[in-house]
Amino acid sequence: MSKMLFARKFNGENLVSDEASHQNSNRSSTVNPSMPTEIIVEILLRVPVKSLLKFRCVSKSWLALISSPEFIKSHLSLSANNYTHLRNIEESNLDYLMKNLDISFLFEGSVNGLICLVNRAKDIYLWNPTIRKYKKLPDHKIEPKPLSRFIYGFGYDKIHDDYKVVLYNFDVVAMYSLKSDSWRRIDYPRNEGRLMNTGKFVNGKLYWATTNDLDLRVWSITSFDLTDEKWRKVERPCGSDILVLGVLESNLSIMIRSNATTNMEVWVIKEYENKESWMKMFTINYSLDRVEYFIAQSFYLTKRGEFLVMFRPYHMIYNSNDNSIGCVDLRTFDFGLLTDFYIQSLVCPFSQN
Repeated sequence: MSKMLFARKFNGENLVSDEASHQNSNRSSTVNPSMPTEIIVEILLRVPVKSLLKFRCVSKSWLALISSPEFIKSHLSLSANNYTHLRNIEESNLDYLMKNLDISFLFEGSVNGLICLVNRAKDIYLWNPTIRKYKKLPDHKIEPKPLSRFIYGFGYDKIHDDYKVVLYNFDVVAMYSLKSDSWRRIDYPRNEGRLMNTGKFVNGKLYWATTNDLDLRVWSITSFDLTDEKWRKVERPCGSDILVLGVLESNLSIMIRSNATTNMEVWVIKEYENKESWMKMFTINYSLDRVEYFIAQSFYLTKRGEFLVMFRPYHMIYNSNDNSIGCVDLRTFDFGLLTDFYIQSLVCPFSQN
C-alpha cells in the first residue's frame, strides 16, 4: 500500500487530539486537521518508537494508525536506514524481561527489532525490548541427542512476511513460523556437515559455519534460504581451517587463522554464491588457538572502529590504532548473555494472523 493510500485510509477520522476536538466543539461541529493527513503520517513515520508509544494515547484514530501493519512496516523501513536508531543490547535493557521470567538467556539473533532468546531450560522467546513485549514459542518437542546441543538461527522471510526460527540437532531440523505459530520438521542433507554456533541472517538467508564429522579440520559455510527452504554451500575464500561467522556492514563475514602467521584475518563477501567476491578487510596481529576459535560466537565492528570477538563469558576487543587487546567480562548473567545490535521497531512478537 502506498503512503498516499495509507494516509487516506485514515483520512475519514480526525488525526488530532480528542481533547482538542472537545475544546473547539463550540466553534464548529467538525474539526479539520491543521495540516493534510498525508503530512501527519509522514511526520509520524519519522518519530522514534518510544514517542510513538505515547502518541497512541492522543486519540483512537492515532492509535489505529500507529498500530496498523502498514504503518509499522513503513516505520521499520525508514528506521532500518537510519543508524541513529541502532541501540546496543546491554544487560540493563533486559531488566523488564528478567523480572518477569526470573531466568537468564542466550542471545540467538536479532531481526527488525525482534530478538530471539533461549534460556537454560531451552525455552525460546521472541522479544521486542522497545515495546516491552515478548512471546514464548510453543514446545518444538525435539529431544537433544546425547553429547549434543541445539543450534539456532533467526531470520525474516520477506516474501511471506514471516519471522522464522530454525533449530538444528544433528540430523533433526525444525522450523518455527510466527505467522502460523507452529513448528514443523524440514529436510537437512547430511552431506552439508554439522552446523556450528548461531546462524547469521543476511539478505533472506541464514548462514552457519559447518564442519565435517570425520575431520574437524575441514570447515565450510552452509546457507538456508528462508523462502524456498533450500540448503546451499557457500565457497570460502581460502584454506580449510576453523572459521567464525559474523556480519559486518550488512555483509556476511568470516574470521579465520592465517595459514602463514596464525594471525586473525577478517574477510567479507560482496556477491553471494561467488567465491571471487570475497575480500580481505584486515588482519589482526594477534593469534588465537583452535580452542578459542571453537568457543568464539561472533564478531562485530563498533562505531569507533574497535573489533569485538564474542566468547563466553567475555568479549575480546581489538583496537587497530595501537594493536591493543582488551577484554570485557559478561558473567553478570551466568548463561553467557551476548551483545548485539537491534533496530528499534513497533514489530510485535505475537502471531501475525
